[in-house]
Amino acid sequence: MDFSVTSDNRDSMSDTIEVEGDLDSSFDIPNGGSILIISNDQSYLTHGIHKFPAKFFPELPRYLIRKYSEEGDYVLDPMCGSGTTLLEAMLNNRIGIGIDIDPIARLISKVKTTPIDSESLESESDALNTKIQELATSETYRPIIPDFNYRDNWFRSFVLNELGIIRDSIDSVISQQIEINDFFKVVLSSIIRDVSNADPHCTRTVLRKKVVKSIDPGDTISRFTQTLSRQQIVMDEFTRIAKTLNKGHVLLPDGNAIRTGLENDSMDLVVTSPPYINAVDYPRTHQLEMYWLRLLGDGPLSHVKRKYIGTETVYKDEYENLRLSGYETLDLILEQIYAKDPRRSFIVFKFFEDMKQQLSEMFQVLKPGGRYCVAIGNNLIRGVEVRSDEILSEIATSSVGFELENTFFSKLIRHFIRIPRPERMLGEWVLVLQKPP
Repeated sequence: MDFSVTSDNRDSMSDTIEVEGDLDSSFDIPNGGSILIISNDQSYLTHGIHKFPAKFFPELPRYLIRKYSEEGDYVLDPMCGSGTTLLEAMLNNRIGIGIDIDPIARLISKVKTTPIDSESLESESDALNTKIQELATSETYRPIIPDFNYRDNWFRSFVLNELGIIRDSIDSVISQQIEINDFFKVVLSSIIRDVSNADPHCTRTVLRKKVVKSIDPGDTISRFTQTLSRQQIVMDEFTRIAKTLNKGHVLLPDGNAIRTGLENDSMDLVVTSPPYINAVDYPRTHQLEMYWLRLLGDGPLSHVKRKYIGTETVYKDEYENLRLSGYETLDLILEQIYAKDPRRSFIVFKFFEDMKQQLSEMFQVLKPGGRYCVAIGNNLIRGVEVRSDEILSEIATSSVGFELENTFFSKLIRHFIRIPRPERMLGEWVLVLQKPP
């Protein structure tokens, strides 16, 4: 493990420990310190099967899993996103338990952590490619194209046609192994943003006049077949490694971060990164993919967004009056934001109310002595700094019963999507909370 120390002017952190690749689990990151892990494994095995905003780089959960759990332990991520923690738990011979309210997150996590027989996948992929070419060269075939708001603004007509052909082909080549169908769907989902007219560098799905992509007829099908071939190789390698594991596997039970449905005192370790206040709107980010994969149902997107921790979809009567939490640090922030923007003040209030319930749920499901490692970013909202790490630490220790064992700042240097506003975070604080033995 190679270290270097760089200067960092952020708050009291004068030095940043810089590590390339894996961080040895025997190393203790100084309390209140700063670390920069230069990731080498963003696309290792199935980690790169689908882009996902604000995802963990694998080395951080890998370090926490190795440091705070043993082989065969249960490692929970209650807001698992695209499954980075789950895959790392599995590869390190732990049992990963993943929960997420987001349907595309659950699908990606499932595919990322489910081995597929290589011969079966090759046979089914050949059949799928044959079906796609058959439909694409037919002069009479008209694919089923989903109807959703502004569809024809998001996609050019020939792209819609080609996406429809791919989706219809996946539907028609029905494998007896549901994991193969799910794999095909995730590969399809992974190219949708790229072939749409949406700005590829924005977390929200938006159109920009200055962003004009060069997409020609045939490019969508070509991109899908190339991605499918590449991801087959990745899945084959993952499956080969998975066969060598004697304990590691992943379970994806129903539930949500506040009501997991898990038994009390059943988890050895929890590692997660909650949604950031005011930063990533996950339903909107993945709306095009979810429309094509039929994951949104018939209701409006706003109804889906209401269910997420950190949602910005709130009603006017909820923020007509200032809402206070009873926590001195947080209430001062809520008052300052309310004076400028009552709606934003309520969004912050609701986030921490939800996180208080989430902390309580983790306290219940953790075994005595178990740890909850939570990576949380701080925000600048209407010019007011929201130190989420300090607020969550106060809630966790004063109201829930956790002990704060350690806290350190993990700097970020790589983003797949840029956040074009002042609230963009330079990193996140990692809180290591322990349930008393």
